[in-house]
Amino acid sequence: MASAGLAAAALVLGVYTAQLQSQIDSLTQQAAGSSATQEQLVQAQAQNAQLQEQLASALEPAQGMQTGEAVKLNPATQDIVAQGLATIVIDSKGTHLVVQAENLPNLEGNEAFQVWLIKGDTPQNAGTFLSRDGTGAVYYTLDSANDYDTVAITLEPDAMGDEPRGTMILAAKIKG
Repeated sequence: MASAGLAAAALVLGVYTAQLQSQIDSLTQQAAGSSATQEQLVQAQAQNAQLQEQLASALEPAQGMQTGEAVKLNPATQDIVAQGLATIVIDSKGTHLVVQAENLPNLEGNEAFQVWLIKGDTPQNAGTFLSRDGTGAVYYTLDSANDYDTVAITLEPDAMGDEPRGTMILAAKIKG
């Protein structure tokens, strides 16, 4: 009888040992996962710090900023009440076009406004915007190798155009 009790105790201890080993294995896996997670956290924190430095640099006022040409954008037809301004800005980061417009027509469905820089008959997409309460703007970094003669805003059926497909709303001649 004593040997039967001893065998039962050994069986219970064996089951308990297996459970403890399972818990040890689980804790070991958690610790390994925690180590990998800790490494990922350190990498994410380093990337976050780098991005914050880049953001702070981008938000700093541009040194030596100069305003180049500024032109009033004129309505393409007499029934258009929209107004706009296109300004060339030169700073340490390059030459930029800032286009602002107001009293724009309301957009419907997928429609969008697109800004175009035109040289002769060749348009270059300078950005797309959706208006809010009839107002919108685009900031575009210019390729200094090109001299454009016109800046224009068109009302497009969608924001995906590589060339003007819609109605011209505003335009102005610019110096090359």
